[in-house]
Amino acid sequence: MITNQTLKQDALDSLSGNWGKGVLAVFLFSVISTALTLITNPLFSLPPLWEMTTFKEDIIANIQSTIINYVLLMPLYIGTTWLFQSFVQGDRPPFGSIFSPFKRFWRYMLTGFILTVLLTFWTLLLIVPGIIKFLSYSQTLYILRENPDYSIFEAIRESKEKMHGYKMELFLLNLSFIGWALLSILTLFIGLFWLEPYIRTTMASFYELKIKQAS
Repeated sequence: MITNQTLKQDALDSLSGNWGKGVLAVFLFSVISTALTLITNPLFSLPPLWEMTTFKEDIIANIQSTIINYVLLMPLYIGTTWLFQSFVQGDRPPFGSIFSPFKRFWRYMLTGFILTVLLTFWTLLLIVPGIIKFLSYSQTLYILRENPDYSIFEAIRESKEKMHGYKMELFLLNLSFIGWALLSILTLFIGLFWLEPYIRTTMASFYELKIKQAS
């Protein structure tokens, strides 16, 4: 039986010898994300008082900035996701592989846009449906890597099918990292640069050891 502890141990084994790449990938993504936020988020570039917008307009602009950043960063996020999946598969790809999705930038930017819109729509309806859909779509990126000719909707549909009966397991797996997250906060968030590779490699193990083997 494959338990959460089994998946976590598999992730740690997969990260052995790969921690440097994993931490560097997370750090690089964080730096670029922060830079984009500083450039595009209106909260960091307030206009003069006589040009101040309304609170509602600020909120809308902030949401737009968040969506734009998410979409633009999606190819890099996909690249780092595939890096952690490669670790689980026993490969040792070069660090530069995280930029491989940029070779098909528009495809993966569109992937980010569609996932963002769908998840935002469901979350705006109610939090619980948003969480359920997040879990349903969670395998999309792994499926796209193994089926490069799939459309984004084909990958989403397959993810929903594969996650049938596994959503609660994945939800509890995510919850099991709360303690580590709290400890990372005590390190002034520095520990997150090690926690995120651990979490994302565990999620890749979930796909490789549970979802793929069950299909």
